[in-house]
Amino acid sequence: MKVTLPYGSGKVEFEVPEGRLLEVISPSNVPASDNPNLAVKKALENPVQSERLVDAVHESDKVSIVCDDITRKTPVKALLPPILSSLKSAGVKKDSIQIIVALGTHRKMSESEMKEKYGEEVLENYEVVNHMYDDPGELVEKGRIKRGIPVWINKRYLESTFRIAVGNIIPHMNAGWSGGAKILLPGLAGEETVGLMHVESARTVPNALGLAENPTREILDAYAGEVGLNMIVNTVLNRDGDVVNVLAGHYVSAHRKGITESRKVYEVTVPELADIVISSSYPADMEFWQGEKGLFSADLAVKENGGIILVTPCPEGVSVNHPEWVEILDHTPGEIEELIRRREVEDLVAAGLALSLAKIREPHNICLVSHGISYKEAEKMRFQKFSTVEEALSHLTRIYGKDSKISVITHGGDIYPKLG
Repeated sequence: MKVTLPYGSGKVEFEVPEGRLLEVISPSNVPASDNPNLAVKKALENPVQSERLVDAVHESDKVSIVCDDITRKTPVKALLPPILSSLKSAGVKKDSIQIIVALGTHRKMSESEMKEKYGEEVLENYEVVNHMYDDPGELVEKGRIKRGIPVWINKRYLESTFRIAVGNIIPHMNAGWSGGAKILLPGLAGEETVGLMHVESARTVPNALGLAENPTREILDAYAGEVGLNMIVNTVLNRDGDVVNVLAGHYVSAHRKGITESRKVYEVTVPELADIVISSSYPADMEFWQGEKGLFSADLAVKENGGIILVTPCPEGVSVNHPEWVEILDHTPGEIEELIRRREVEDLVAAGLALSLAKIREPHNICLVSHGISYKEAEKMRFQKFSTVEEALSHLTRIYGKDSKISVITHGGDIYPKLG
């Protein structure tokens, strides 16, 4: 049987032997909103546990609008005009509004990427700045939160008097679900804060995919409470990236309501676990720092000690900003813990994410199909690389048998497979 997977801007086709395909796991085909622009306006007019934006903000406020970067599908270009219109109606001047790109520890966005993501008109009329997670001059420390994590936050954000966060809600392996306060941590946090958050995530629930409440989400919400966040505007998108719903309001209550809506698209019940899972990382395709998300969704759909084939293009390689990650991944979970304890690793963010990934990697046989990852890099990260899905499947079939059952995940970067 021929199966097709998304692969960056293209596709990958391969054959699955007859009788072995258990199921193809994809987000539900939920129809898009008839009028996305109206959906944003309705959300701003009917916020969850919050005043309307036009009533909550004042003419004298200095406003920060925090938006995610090109690694996320959020249609920021469509969301910003209604938000900016509300601010204008409240009397806020253009030069009192700044848009901060919540890069976390990702690379900077280029001018052309920002035009594509936020719109040329926005770039011409408003100040748009990239967050600098590793520049002490751009950060302020503001106390500590749970588990002793220091609150390093973007200085520009803290200097503003009204703060809006724009994002999207999909399943996420650390936070359970993206959106809400997650855009601030890691989005606008300092390196130490992001690193310790990832370490705590790996130590508590290394795969929290689909859990609305979990230790990492507690940290994120506590962080937002410490630095202040007046309103979120979060989308729920269907599998084609079109707007299904928009939620605005309080960063906890509006976010949790959004999770309920997002479950309708991305929570998919699987009747049984497969011996082998073939998972496309789509749409998390840019680099392996994002592409590894496909392993966490596969982990929930495969048997313990089962096989996983991760299909991910990674045109920018393993990680532009975290080259040390490859070396850290060449260790067991216990060894990574020891590196962290002894402070023998410079990149704490990479170490924290490596710890989560190593815990997922340990019980499985993982194969990698990727044009952007070299055989040497794959081996260093303790994966076996193959040039095609068929080659990787033949390898795993020799391990699990010619009658082993196979599931395929089409959108491994987004989906939450839930055993039913």
